Amino acid sequence: MSQPLKFILLWVITLVLFSLADAVWHFLLFGRAYKEDFRVLALVEQERIVFRKVYGFLAQLVLVSCLILLVLLRDPANLKTSVLVGVLVGLLAITVYGLTNYALMKDWSFRLMLLEVVWGPFLGAWGGLVVSWVYRWLFR
Repeated sequence: MSQPLKFILLWVITLVLFSLADAVWHFLLFGRAYKEDFRVLALVEQERIVFRKVYGFLAQLVLVSCLILLVLLRDPANLKTSVLVGVLVGLLAITVYGLTNYALMKDWSFRLMLLEVVWGPFLGAWGGLVVSWVYRWLFR
């Protein structure tokens, strides 16, 4: 398999597994909390929260691309380093998002802020772990 194809595969696998973990967190584990607290902030049509899929996908795309780039710039074969880089990415992206929204938005709940603060490092760590595993599998 060519090098470019390996990197594309690394990116696709990471995007899928990262997004799957994020969806499980938001919809299955804490779906009720997000639904209750987020409803006052969300675009609602016919009593359903409207999710703008294109922009949601773009957000995941940017986050995963930055995660992969930062892990690759360090030592992707080193699991510990990859997880730590992932934690940092999660802190910078998701935790900061939750804190900033709580600081600026009058209806952003404390519970939503806590969920985002906790979730950021965990999702980032998972992403770093996935990048390292897939990298070692593809480039050994």
